[in-house]
Amino acid sequence: MKNKTKLLIAGFGIAALLFLIFYNIPKQEIVYEYSESYVQTKELPAMLDFYYYTDKEWEKKLNEQEFGEVVTKEIVAWILEQTSTTEYITYDAQATPSGPSFFSFGSSKEKETISRAEWNEIYRQLLDLLDEEGAVTASDEIILKKDKDLLICSSGTYSCSLKGIDLQPMTSAEFYINKDRIVGIRSLKSKSACLSNVYVQNAGEGKLLFLTGREQFELKIETEDLEKVKNHVCDLLWEDGVIAKVQVKEDTIQGNLIALNENTIEIEGYGEISRREKLPVYKTYGTIEEKDLSDIVIANMKVEYVVADECIEAVLLTEPAQISKIRVLLLNEDGGMYRDEICICADAAYRLITKDKKVKKSKNKIVKASKLFASKDTGSIQIKTSKKGLLYLCDSSGNRISNGYQGSLEIRKYENGYTVVNELPIEQYLCAVVPSEMPVSYEPEALKAQAICARSYAYIQLGRGDYAAFGAHVDDTTNYQVYNKQKRDEKTTAAVLDTAGMVIRYNGETAEAYYFSTSAGVTGDGEAWNLNEDPKYGYLRKGVVKEGGGEIDLSDEAAFAEFIANPDASLYEKEMPFFRWSAAGEYTSEETQKKIREILNARKEKTPEDIVYLDEQGNESENIRGFGNLLKLEAVKRSKCGVILQLKLTYEKGTVLAGNEYNIRMLLGSGLTMLTLADNSKRETAILPSAYTTISASEEGIYMMSGGGYGHGIGMSQNGAQAMAKSEKSCEEILKFFFKDIEIENGDIK
Repeated sequence: MKNKTKLLIAGFGIAALLFLIFYNIPKQEIVYEYSESYVQTKELPAMLDFYYYTDKEWEKKLNEQEFGEVVTKEIVAWILEQTSTTEYITYDAQATPSGPSFFSFGSSKEKETISRAEWNEIYRQLLDLLDEEGAVTASDEIILKKDKDLLICSSGTYSCSLKGIDLQPMTSAEFYINKDRIVGIRSLKSKSACLSNVYVQNAGEGKLLFLTGREQFELKIETEDLEKVKNHVCDLLWEDGVIAKVQVKEDTIQGNLIALNENTIEIEGYGEISRREKLPVYKTYGTIEEKDLSDIVIANMKVEYVVADECIEAVLLTEPAQISKIRVLLLNEDGGMYRDEICICADAAYRLITKDKKVKKSKNKIVKASKLFASKDTGSIQIKTSKKGLLYLCDSSGNRISNGYQGSLEIRKYENGYTVVNELPIEQYLCAVVPSEMPVSYEPEALKAQAICARSYAYIQLGRGDYAAFGAHVDDTTNYQVYNKQKRDEKTTAAVLDTAGMVIRYNGETAEAYYFSTSAGVTGDGEAWNLNEDPKYGYLRKGVVKEGGGEIDLSDEAAFAEFIANPDASLYEKEMPFFRWSAAGEYTSEETQKKIREILNARKEKTPEDIVYLDEQGNESENIRGFGNLLKLEAVKRSKCGVILQLKLTYEKGTVLAGNEYNIRMLLGSGLTMLTLADNSKRETAILPSAYTTISASEEGIYMMSGGGYGHGIGMSQNGAQAMAKSEKSCEEILKFFFKDIEIENGDIK
């Protein structure tokens, strides 16, 4: 008995040892091999992943059938049964049994191997029948580089799990691709493939050095006249898997880019020209590199376009932008882009300029967009007067309805109506911005500081191209900077010209110089816009707006309430009406709650990360349907500078958390019934002056607010700048007070 027990224990021990040894053996990777004569069974799961089962599930199902290593007609028949496509797929199925065989013996026909070409045809039919969303595509790809499990190819970067197959860089193959995965190989040698619009940096001695997809690659090639392709945009052509030809694209045109959309580019002097969907932009001066379309500063950059078959294939930036012009989209009275009609006149003779001709018009002669475009479906017409002349928007009778515009006006026609763009020198633009943004009565140094801020802000917008599709950089409203709403003035013009070309620089880059009307006695570092964690906004300063500055912590509700109620007498803006204000709001009426819902919907679309809906269980919801009535509003998070960072709206069956100072001001402004400024004047407004405010509910359900400041509170306070200028601070001292670690420099874009 003892011996049996010992043997039993020994047996268990050996079994346990074998178990440990087996499960500690490193699992081998699946190694694939490629052949034109057959397809490996293990290639199928990834290829069939588009239909019903995942690749892991397909792998398990195939293993359960104990099929062999290569795809046979037996496996094909089984796949067709699994996908219910037996009656619809055409292939040579002669002698293939109705069900799978689980044994190694049986008809040799039953085990007949399927070639890769035969499988490709069967797979094509499967995709046609079952891949309704077009998830899998067959694509000729040039392999540019291998990076572990990634293949960088001519059309993108893909993960690839086909271990062991010899996929060599600078060869071409036909792959099956599902989203960002290579799921199979159609052929290891594509008959023909093209790498379009690369930039050849160097060529010679049997090698090309070229740029594509923001990376540099080297290609060995034996061809004559290799030197001729250097510094050109080219197509590289592969045949039977290997490089065969370099095709140079020599035709180019030059001109200012005026407008840009998904299908066309409008070039000054040429009009609209079709463009490639994927349009490469190559910087060819200094360090050669690939850039984005957004790096083209429209109307301010010498640009060369590579053209083939009346289509723009690539863009070459041949020199840095020379900032001289800005293009301003003039919005209509409702803030929209489109107008049903546009009438223009001038106080001097002017010209109508199209691609084909120029027509002279006399002083005060009215032109109407509807007549100008009577025979044209789309396009643009430029209206230009003499340097001293001004253009005006007018009504159909010639009565002027705008201040005069310098430069040119450009009428553009779209399906939705007409737009009008004003192109003019940037310094002249600023001469019409500064008086629209700051009272002309302010001190010269304050006006200079405003001019530098406005110029810095404009330079940033020039590089962004938000309105590139409409041939503009900015519009003429508070969306950017208010433009030409007040007449030019000698003082503001002097401030612009005295600071001509000067911008605020931070770490060598132009800074987005935010400004606002009046502070509550403090400024913020951008936390109210979620900018504080981005190092490029490191110049934004939070601190007290008084002589010597300094920081303060107002994140506690009691500390902030005390700061508002008993302000420091030395604060620069203590005499301004908006320095302190009180407000009352009612938020329970049906009308106000409807407004709040509309604001939430609009702002959720604009800044989705700043509006969060939570249901009764605290789970995030897509909307506030079913939340019921609003019960309570409260500030639940405040920054050290005192601005509300998060407003909580409590509903019967859910909660809304709102961030971003503008969103908060809109929500609290929706129910305002009273706003009283420090000078006891009353105001009506649909938006709270600032998010620097206390919030407390009374027994009657009315919310009382005590706050300060007007505007977002980030960057330079204009009234703070005025107070500093009155105390004999220079514009540079003013700017370095509101922005830290900055330099005032020439603003040429490099």
